[in-house]
Amino acid sequence: GENTMSTSHEYKSRLQAFGLLAVLAVLFLLSEPSNAQTQVFYVNADRNIEKGQEAMNEGDYDRAVRYLRKAAQRDLASEHMAIVQNSLCASLFLKGSYEEATSACSSAIAEDARYWKAYVNRGHARKALGDASGALADYCQAHALSPSHVTGPFRSQCEG
Repeated sequence: GENTMSTSHEYKSRLQAFGLLAVLAVLFLLSEPSNAQTQVFYVNADRNIEKGQEAMNEGDYDRAVRYLRKAAQRDLASEHMAIVQNSLCASLFLKGSYEEATSACSSAIAEDARYWKAYVNRGHARKALGDASGALADYCQAHALSPSHVTGPFRSQCEG
C-alpha cells in the first residue's frame, strides 16, 4: 500500500498544478444571459429554466437538475439549449454526478462548439473522474476560445 499512496499524492499535486486558479469557480460559469434578448427568453420561454437557475443560486442542485432536465426536453434553439445543458452540467458536477455532468457538457458543446464555459465545466467533471488529459484538453480548448476568461498554470501544457 505505501507505493500507491505516494503515487496518488503525486498525481493529485500534478492535477493541482494544472488546475485553474483554484477551481476557476464553477459558479462563475453558470450561464449569465449574454444579452438582453436571452433575458427575454428566460422570462417567457420556460419557467423550468428560471426555477432551475433559482435552485442553483440557492445551492439546491438536486432541484436544479430536475427543472433543467425538464427544460432540456423542450425544443429549444441551439444557443438556449447550450445554456440549459451547461447549467445542467454545472449542477450535476456540484452534486457529485461527474459522469452525467460530462455528458451534459458534451451536449452543450454539441449545440455550440464555441461555448467556452461548457469546456471548463466538462474539464472539471473529467478532472473529478480522474481523466487528467481529458480535463487538460478541455481547459486548453476553453482558453483558446476565451483567453481573457480562462487562464492558469495549465496553459504551459497546452499544445501550440
